[in-house]
Amino acid sequence: MKKQGYPHRGELVVCEITKINPNSAFANLLEYEMTGMIHVSEVARRWVRNIREFVKQNQLLVCSVVRVDEADISLSIKRVSRSESERKLQEYKRERNAEKLLEQMGKKFNLNLENTYDEIGYKMQDEFGSLHRAFDIALRNPGLLTEKGIDNKWAEAIIEIANKSFSEKTYEVKAELVLSSFSPKGVDIIKEALVKLEGTGLEVRYISAPKYQLVGRGKNIKELKGLVASVSEQAIEQVRKAGGEGSFAIEE
Repeated sequence: MKKQGYPHRGELVVCEITKINPNSAFANLLEYEMTGMIHVSEVARRWVRNIREFVKQNQLLVCSVVRVDEADISLSIKRVSRSESERKLQEYKRERNAEKLLEQMGKKFNLNLENTYDEIGYKMQDEFGSLHRAFDIALRNPGLLTEKGIDNKWAEAIIEIANKSFSEKTYEVKAELVLSSFSPKGVDIIKEALVKLEGTGLEVRYISAPKYQLVGRGKNIKELKGLVASVSEQAIEQVRKAGGEGSFAIEE
């Protein structure tokens, strides 16, 4: 998958390790087709005797962008939690699959992948956040494509390939999420954690404090359960950092 421009500070990016030095490692940012550097001090939260104990050649991992100075990009591994890494990798996998659909769509108009991105792919990302979400919206609310300025020719192509590719069974996974905080600002802390969940593609339902329900829908039941679990862990981690507590259980 491709993104335009440069990543922003704090953004999570999927990287592949390309070179390892005694005090640093270099990695390709797969979504941006750029190279970044990971200093040894950003590899782990403890003292690192040998950087090769933590990174391997050709390893795929998720990093946080620390600094962007034109082509000089600094990355961090230690600033990414396990749940954030799992979620980002799942998002990346979904977007790679969506990119294959984009490529198929471009062939209909005798365009290669690069030209298809220029014609419509980047606009889909700008208007809907990702290719996968654009195809998903084409199924649920196809009229929104033209409302967002997508040309009729491309809107029809997006809807056609979305219906063809996403017509298989959709699974639903639910989890009960319990979040509590005794802080004077406890309500705001929990509200902030729940607001962040809304951007993950999962539905958040209020049961009765301190219980909430997360609902995820998708084609791959295993990936869906993993997403629900990692997102739940992320919310719990955020509340715990503020002195609260939490737990979750996936409903069978």
